[in-house]
Amino acid sequence: MNAITSLRTFLTERVELFGAPAYADAARLALPADDPHDALAAGHGADHDPADGQSFAIDYVDHAGNESHRRISVWAVQRNVEGVPILIARCHERQATRAFRVDRITAVTDFDGGRREPLSRFFFETFGFVWPADAIILPAAEPADVRWDRIRTVLRRAGVALLAALALADREMGAAEVEEIVFYCERACAQEGIDLTGAERERLAAQVGRLRPTAQSVDAALDTLMENGRDAISGLLRAGLRVIRADGTLHEEEAELLDTYCFALTGRHVR
Repeated sequence: MNAITSLRTFLTERVELFGAPAYADAARLALPADDPHDALAAGHGADHDPADGQSFAIDYVDHAGNESHRRISVWAVQRNVEGVPILIARCHERQATRAFRVDRITAVTDFDGGRREPLSRFFFETFGFVWPADAIILPAAEPADVRWDRIRTVLRRAGVALLAALALADREMGAAEVEEIVFYCERACAQEGIDLTGAERERLAAQVGRLRPTAQSVDAALDTLMENGRDAISGLLRAGLRVIRADGTLHEEEAELLDTYCFALTGRHVR
C-alpha cells in the first residue's frame, strides 16, 4: 500500500469519526421507522455533479407521506428522468447514503438554527441549479452564473475539502478557520484571474462553513491535487498550517492530520 492509498484510507476513516455535525435544533430531529424508498438511486455514480459535502438539515416528505427532519452532507447532484434534481447525501441520522428529491424538501436549516429562504435561492447559490424551473428567471448564459461555476471549479481543484477535513479534525470548524480557508480560496481564484467581489466572498464563506467532507469529496480532492503537481501540494500544506493555527490553539488531532498529509504527499514530516 503506497502513501497516497494509505492517506485515502486514513481520511475515509477520519471522516467517519467526525460523526454528525452539532446542531442547534437537535430536538427537532426525527425520522420515520424506515425509509427504503429513499435508498440510493441505481447507477448513482455514473452521471452526477459534485457537491463537495455541503451540509445542513432538511425537512423532507417522502413519496409515502412520511415526514422527517435530518442532517445531511451532500456529495453529488443527479437529475431523474423527469428532470428533478436529486441530492445524493450522507444522512447523519441513518449513517448511510440516501437520495433526496428536491421537490420533496420543504425547508432547509443551517446548523446554527437559521432557516434558508427562499429554497429556490438556496439551491441556486449552493448547487447551481434552478428549482422549481420557473423560480428564477435567468437570461441565457448569464455571466454571474457562468462566473460562479468557474469559481466552484477552481476551489474544487484547489482541494478545499482537504482543508475542511483538517479544520474539523478537532470536531469543530471555527470562524477563524473558515476565514483562513476563504483566504486560500481567494488566492486560488486570483491565480486564475478571478478577483472575488464582496458578495462572492460572503457566499463563499457560507459554503465553506457548511462543508463536511465526505469520503467521495476527499477522494476526488486527492486525485486532483496529485494531478496539479508540486506547487499545488505545497500551497495546500502551507494553507493547512495557517488553518490549524487560526484559532490560536494547536490541537493534537489537527497537527496529526497535517503531518499525515505532508508525509503522504511529499515523503517528509512537518518540521
